[in-house]
Amino acid sequence: MCNRLISHAYKYDLLTEEQFAFRDGKSSELVSQTFIRYIQEVLDNQSNVTGIFLDLSKAYSVLNHHFYWRN
Repeated sequence: MCNRLISHAYKYDLLTEEQFAFRDGKSSELVSQTFIRYIQEVLDNQSNVTGIFLDLSKAYSVLNHHFYWRN
């Protein structure tokens, strides 16, 4: 199912260049480099940079999965 969804997204050009997850040739290192380059460009243009960072790495580990699967 996952492969079909990804194939559909590629076929109909639904993913932007900014989409790094689930794409061949994209990595967390590349997204970090892209993000840093963007911040540098904004600062070079004398503009403000604001960042909001959320750590969701364990956000779903505290859910009662049995409850959600049952419903």
